[in-house]
Amino acid sequence: MSNYGIDPSWGEEQHRLALIEKCYDPMTIARLTELGVAAGWNCLEVGAGGGSIARWLRDRVGPTGRVVAIDLDTRWFADEPVSRVRQIDIMSDEIERDAFDVVHCRLLLHHLRGKQVEAVRRLASTLRLGGVLISSECYFGAMRASCTRAFAELWRGLYAALPNADYDWPASLPATLQAAGLDAVEARGDVGFVRGATPEAEILRLSVEAMRGRMPDDIDIEAGLEVLDDSTSYEPGIIWYTAWGKRK
Repeated sequence: MSNYGIDPSWGEEQHRLALIEKCYDPMTIARLTELGVAAGWNCLEVGAGGGSIARWLRDRVGPTGRVVAIDLDTRWFADEPVSRVRQIDIMSDEIERDAFDVVHCRLLLHHLRGKQVEAVRRLASTLRLGGVLISSECYFGAMRASCTRAFAELWRGLYAALPNADYDWPASLPATLQAAGLDAVEARGDVGFVRGATPEAEILRLSVEAMRGRMPDDIDIEAGLEVLDDSTSYEPGIIWYTAWGKRK
């Protein structure tokens, strides 16, 4: 996970994470609720970011349950009253095995170019038999295909700025879970538009700003940001792919 693209010490990163929680936690919570997460469950939150889903899981499972939250950098949730916080790399560090009813990750696996199957296998090993792993990933393909050239070019630039991430891979998420040995794999997609000058547009703007110094010189960053700041603009948004499967 050392290939993660945005430095956690970047001055706007906490704000960016908070906006991600505001915009996308409802989707995540709906999926976890559909899976039946309930009192007494043992939960592993991987790549916990700002800690919001770990907090929701804590409240959901109650005092008879347990939540372990892990990340490469735990600065934004280290003091959260969850059962345990660990700063680890899932690709190299030991993780508790055969212990959890649900393992959740969001916006994590695309950072592990070429290693997604191995990562899922490692995470699946932490599940109890019959436990569920659920992952959500973003796909920018529709945004790169926008008819607004300046908007499409931003995402071409972001791809180039993050060579170790694979933003085309998320459509393979269900197949990855199957290849990792999970059973009863299911999946769904959530598609939307992004309107300028909204919290979701601000997430995208901040992501671009964080990568500005790495983007190719031929990208007109300012023209693309103008689209994100224009409240009258509607552009193709992130496609979210979510998949889940059971340990057999």
